Amino acid sequence: MYAAFWLDVARGDLATWLQLTPYAYATLEGIHLVGVAFFFGAIFLLDLRLLGLMPQLVAGPVARFLLRISAPAFGLLAVSGALLFVPSADRYAASPVFFIKMAAIAVGGLNALAFHVTTWRRVDVWGRQTPTPWTARATAVVSVLVWISVIALGRWMGYERRDPPGAELELPSFAADDERDRATRAPSPRSRRAPSGSP
Repeated sequence: MYAAFWLDVARGDLATWLQLTPYAYATLEGIHLVGVAFFFGAIFLLDLRLLGLMPQLVAGPVARFLLRISAPAFGLLAVSGALLFVPSADRYAASPVFFIKMAAIAVGGLNALAFHVTTWRRVDVWGRQTPTPWTARATAVVSVLVWISVIALGRWMGYERRDPPGAELELPSFAADDERDRATRAPSPRSRRAPSGSP
């Protein structure tokens, strides 16, 4: 049931349109890459400040500015990523790498949430300090590791070996077509050549 559902998604109208419309899938991939550049670029810049590598920048204003970049970029990533998922839904739904990537994204989100509800509340106090609080540095380390892992896992997904679907997932129409083809190719009894010894 689970595999059949995702196979139907991968063979649906939207998936067919994305695969057959010229430049549609390539355009989505380009949009996704733009989202990657803006989102991860903004996140990494903030992480560098939290690690104390750019002490000349005040953490509060820098973080608020980068958030205005990363938030819409994440929305762009989510929409384009969902559309890229559709044509290969059956493969990704059976991919351990895909689920590890989703788990890593969840960890990154929880890490950011924990930072904003704890250490960020006192940013006006430590925003000009070097070094930053250990909680801010720990958040930055986790963030860098997690988001680099997300990027690597995303690339890994593109090179996974794809096994053909099982026989139980074969659509009935395919079997019917095969039967018709065999019936068409099979010679009729009258057309068979008689043995050489017969009169």
